[in-house]
Amino acid sequence: MRVGMGWNCPKMSDRIPAAVEQGGSRLFRERGISVSMRRPVRVVAHFVLLLASVTGLGGCATARRNAPLRDLRPCTDEYVATEDGWRLGIRRYRPAVPDPNKLPVVLCHGLGLNATFWTITDDHLPSQLAAHGYEVFVFDIRGSGENDQLGHFDWINPHLRQTLLRERGERSWTVDDLVRFDVPAILAHVKKKTGHDQVNWVGHSLGGMLVFPYLELAPPEDRARIANFVGMGSTIIQANAPHRDILLANHGLRTLALVASPGRMGRPLKYVRLPGMGLIDRFYYTMENVDRRTISRFYGYTLEDTGPGALKQLAPYLEYGRMLSADRRIDYTARLGVITTPTLMIAGDDDILSDVASTQLTFQALASPDKTLWRFGKQSGHVADYGHCDLVWSRHAPREVFPPLIAWLDQHQPGAGSDASTQSMQIRDQVSNSSRSKRTESMLKNAGSASPSSSGSTAGDSSS
Repeated sequence: MRVGMGWNCPKMSDRIPAAVEQGGSRLFRERGISVSMRRPVRVVAHFVLLLASVTGLGGCATARRNAPLRDLRPCTDEYVATEDGWRLGIRRYRPAVPDPNKLPVVLCHGLGLNATFWTITDDHLPSQLAAHGYEVFVFDIRGSGENDQLGHFDWINPHLRQTLLRERGERSWTVDDLVRFDVPAILAHVKKKTGHDQVNWVGHSLGGMLVFPYLELAPPEDRARIANFVGMGSTIIQANAPHRDILLANHGLRTLALVASPGRMGRPLKYVRLPGMGLIDRFYYTMENVDRRTISRFYGYTLEDTGPGALKQLAPYLEYGRMLSADRRIDYTARLGVITTPTLMIAGDDDILSDVASTQLTFQALASPDKTLWRFGKQSGHVADYGHCDLVWSRHAPREVFPPLIAWLDQHQPGAGSDASTQSMQIRDQVSNSSRSKRTESMLKNAGSASPSSSGSTAGDSSS
């Protein structure tokens, strides 16, 4: 991260360990990487290239721009410019009956996706939040949607978006740039539009991960602008590093991006399933939990290019289990203890990118006196074990995940009662209980499980 005026410089103790610093040259050796992943990835890539070239479906940005539903189009309702010259598209979901006592909600998607991530399903989270009186802002992070760098390659990039070729000038941005520039720009935009100094930030995957560095390094007055934080599948510690298969995918995407647009190459998968897709899909979702229409929309409207600079920054995280700055001088994992923002972390039992163990480690390192961790899976009485994107895309999420999440937010708004956290947990438990069998309920009762308050609750407590 570029540490500029007003941002906290890390202490020497927050620098990364020497073993990690010296390990960069070893990041992408294939030592033991699963052979089972290599062949399916090649097969899918070859089929997609052939299908895209034959059908012409690979790079048509116009098709997304003219999608039949607003929820499937890139964010173009409003735009905000970042300090380093990126234009970010924003979409708003306004409540029919606004609640003046509720802070706006910002929803931030993960890497290699766009903001339609939140809206490709029916009864999606933005609509449920708006129904509860929240004004909702979703936005496309840099490198996704219709976003671009103002004044950079304007003459060629709109044309490249209609092809399988990668846009110019979009290779170098990193996660640090999202933290340093995109987050402040969005917060300033929301304040301008609503008058609220603070927001509720709900992030999935990288959309939640980037909040940790922001809360660690931003000046106190800027940290306070995120009043409450919900991280869904968002960890900055990996309990079981190295992740060999994901490292291979990381390296493969970076190599492919040298000549082509991986996101646009995947567009034809909206129409057809190819051999080997299961091994790739499992990083995103669990097939049994997600409707075919959602999968089709994911490939057709939501999939984007993964920024090579961001992928490079995340490689040490996958190799060594700790999230580092792009220049590897700052260990963000080591600074989790400075974060005191009220935090809800949500993990899926079938998530292989941000697994439960990694979520527990990240959760335990936070200093917040008001922090809660929920697990979603059969062991906790839910209908299914949730994968990475299942937390938002699953056909069960509108009933099992969204209501308790909204209840947690409700009880953390300005003016909420002192027993807000306990009430929030009770509402969540009611939703969870509706999917439990009598046998499971009896087992939990005999084990003496109870519903604790959200402050400082552990993974085991909060999944009761």
